[in-house]
Amino acid sequence: MNTENNFAHLYSEFSLKPDLPVLVERCKLLVEILLDCNSLPQTQPVCRCLGAYLDAVKEGLAESMSDFRVVEFEDEQPQHKEWLLDDTETKCDYCRALNHVLLISHFDRDMLPHLTGLLHDITHSMADDMVVPRCQNTVVHLIP
Repeated sequence: MNTENNFAHLYSEFSLKPDLPVLVERCKLLVEILLDCNSLPQTQPVCRCLGAYLDAVKEGLAESMSDFRVVEFEDEQPQHKEWLLDDTETKCDYCRALNHVLLISHFDRDMLPHLTGLLHDITHSMADDMVVPRCQNTVVHLIP
């Protein structure tokens, strides 16, 4: 969470060290709110909050994925190749970049729904990558 526009210190929830699924759910909620914003003054406070959560997700991904590197052995020396979950991290970076544009840019008002819609879709796609589906309650009928 080391960005120049870091607002994480403003949110007490971060002191509780929420796990990735909680952070991602907050991001999803914030992009839902962004969809209802109609002007830059409405989007900026939400974008500041979303930026803090996306930075926390980025940090959480880096920590949780440090054990999931693809390693190739050549000449008996391990070389890190890539993340196994590279797409998730890339989607997080895309979300952070779009959020940054919404936060600092002055753009045509007609573009706002498209930018927030794109941010919404990428955020939900990132969330789908990280959230493990919960087991549905299975009903077993015993027939004598």
